[in-house]
Amino acid sequence: MKTRILQLLCFIILTFNTMAFAQDQFKVLLFTVQDTWHYECIPSAVDAFHKMAAEQQFKFDWTQSPEDLAKKLPSYDVVVFLNANADNLTNEQIEVLKAHLNNGKGFVGVHSTSDSEIRNTWFDDLIGGVFKDHPQFQAAVLTNHDSNFPSNLHLPEKWLWSEEWYNFKSLKSDDITVLLSVDESTYDYQKGYNQIPLEGMGNNHPIAWYQIYDGGRSFYTTLGHKPEAFKNKMYLDHLFGGIYWAAKGKKKQ
Repeated sequence: MKTRILQLLCFIILTFNTMAFAQDQFKVLLFTVQDTWHYECIPSAVDAFHKMAAEQQFKFDWTQSPEDLAKKLPSYDVVVFLNANADNLTNEQIEVLKAHLNNGKGFVGVHSTSDSEIRNTWFDDLIGGVFKDHPQFQAAVLTNHDSNFPSNLHLPEKWLWSEEWYNFKSLKSDDITVLLSVDESTYDYQKGYNQIPLEGMGNNHPIAWYQIYDGGRSFYTTLGHKPEAFKNKMYLDHLFGGIYWAAKGKKKQ
């Protein structure tokens, strides 16, 4: 009897210690929206986030409801808009997002988050640029501009990746810090989806960046168009690095 009691006590202590060491380091809320171009990414992305949260020890929740987003957001450290933008949010829900940033918390935008049809100046500035157009999906060479930033730590100086290479307008060049840029000489930037050639952006073509915005931290990456990206370790480490910085990064002095 004493042996069983001792075994039970040891089990309770071991369980308590395991729980104590398994504290979530921060809380991430993922927000996705079904659309014509990116709906296939959602299952792969959600599965990747579940695995990432388990491996990296952070709390993870997912919603596709703007009402649920606004209700839950105050309890989370970082919100990730994955192929979601402001088009589906009411003014009241935008205010909740503003309060999130005002409280010093984090925002991560992925891929088509910059592609809003309805202009909201605050949200456009939160992203750092407004989607203009993109050529056909193709491979190109990226340049790593900051190997000390969490999203870029593992990336080489030059990185070959296949993507929709977004062109931007209203780019906040003076406010954002560019992390990755694409070399337009390594792909056909004019190759659109009709006979009218695209213009590209020239030598300054940012692809991922970060900024301090309205009291909080904002990280944006254009990468992540296809479901396969969410099965690629280099890409997922890039994304987690951005999430980590949005949750824990220090503000500029």
